[in-house]
Amino acid sequence: MMLVHFFKYLGRDNSDTQIALGIATGMLLGFIPAITLHWFIIFAVVLLVRMNLLAVLISFQIFTLVSWILFSPLEKLGFWVLTSQEALLPLFARAYHAPILPFTSFNHGTVMGTTIVSLLLFAPLVLVGRIMVHRLRTPVHTFWLSTRLQRAYAHYRRMTD
Repeated sequence: MMLVHFFKYLGRDNSDTQIALGIATGMLLGFIPAITLHWFIIFAVVLLVRMNLLAVLISFQIFTLVSWILFSPLEKLGFWVLTSQEALLPLFARAYHAPILPFTSFNHGTVMGTTIVSLLLFAPLVLVGRIMVHRLRTPVHTFWLSTRLQRAYAHYRRMTD
């Protein structure tokens, strides 16, 4: 019973934009390694900005798996950005000696690659997610109402109220 209330609480913000923002923010949290400063800042934004927390948690799990699968290409991208761009080397040297920026671990290939890819995908994922949520909300809800699990829960609620 407590678990059902918990999931209802997590899914309470259910406009199309809030769900799409939750999906995209979960993608940021899933791609970026959790030991960095900017991961904790994004997590704090999740708690402060109104978005669907259930969408954040589900998309975080999915994109963590995707980033694990794409680990090698993302690391190569980050290494390429860190080493082959001669014009950026002074900027990276300054950032490394700045007071707070080294805590973002930007100098690691994996962190740089995943951060670049996730920031590039954020806005398109919000737009595509909003369109998909708008189109799929009614069919998914209809399917959910036809499942045995939902019918058993509705029967349980009738019996306990």
